[in-house]
Amino acid sequence: MQAPIAVFGAAIVLRAVFLLALRENYDLASFRLVAEILERGGDLYRETDRYNYAPLWAFVLRGLHLAAALSGIAFLRLVGFFLLAVDGLSAVVLFRICRDRGASPAQARLAALLFFANPVSVLSSSYLAAFDNVSLLFLLLAVWFAAREPPRTAGVVASLAASLLVKHVTIFHPLLLLGRREAGARRFRTAAALVPYAVFFASFLPFWSSRDAIWRNVFLYRSLAEPYGTDPLRFLRGVPHWSQLAIFLAASLAAVFLLRRVEFARACLLLFLVVLIFSPGIVQYYFVWPIALGALFPSLGYLVYTVMVSLFLIHSPDALAVELPHLPGWSGPWWALVFWLLWEIRRLQRAVRLPAAASPR
Repeated sequence: MQAPIAVFGAAIVLRAVFLLALRENYDLASFRLVAEILERGGDLYRETDRYNYAPLWAFVLRGLHLAAALSGIAFLRLVGFFLLAVDGLSAVVLFRICRDRGASPAQARLAALLFFANPVSVLSSSYLAAFDNVSLLFLLLAVWFAAREPPRTAGVVASLAASLLVKHVTIFHPLLLLGRREAGARRFRTAAALVPYAVFFASFLPFWSSRDAIWRNVFLYRSLAEPYGTDPLRFLRGVPHWSQLAIFLAASLAAVFLLRRVEFARACLLLFLVVLIFSPGIVQYYFVWPIALGALFPSLGYLVYTVMVSLFLIHSPDALAVELPHLPGWSGPWWALVFWLLWEIRRLQRAVRLPAAASPR
């Protein structure tokens, strides 16, 4: 009991140090710009190309900006506090998921700690101030509702919709509801899978006059081009420019189909691994996506990925930028993802073989 408390306390201290040392980066400057546009009644999508999401996060930023003005606390500091609180809530949800799955209190605390003290999580939200963790919190809530007895279908659907509204990093995850009992009776499964998308698209209706800017800044946004994954295809003669996107969509939809019989929590994790392996664009903090779900299924793959991405972030010029020789570049996290995915596939195959071997002949 003493060791987990000490590690949790150390994680709190480290996150607090990062929070106090937080400086305005590109994303934080974009957050401030978005809040100011809304406060003066400007056009969110036409006045800047630095906002690439549904409107909800912009209104959260406006609220934080107003709170900063009223309290005298720096806006970037309030954003940091907010993201830290979100990670704390995610740790609590992970604890509850583990307990509902029959884990002991010690095992549940370990899962929460594996996420909260994970250096990838710490660096992404407490140092880079990435808000992906807000979307991931709602995905964890969806997993929790799906694991209840009986499953809370409305909670699953509402949480997935909220996840998309914050940041559509879970764009394929609602499709996992198709064909599984967490989505209710068979005739409701398709509707349950489509509701989050309907809510996501409906959120843009108040901004219908800016639809061309929304299409350009949100739906055509492709992150950054880096020497990662399928990016080298861009330089091959005769390969169409849309090949990366086509491979990404085919791989993601194939994963959704193949994971339809896998437990929802594990399916969500594996889908993230596939999405990151085939992503046509990448940013450093995208690597936090599978960290929380991975804490539910700790393995050698999870450890290798955590170590590799942590070293990458330490070396990355957009993160800590520590000048140490032989630290991994973009290929390091990509190969770690491939290893983790293969490791999880092996675990699934073993889980299928064991019940078959135990069944009577």
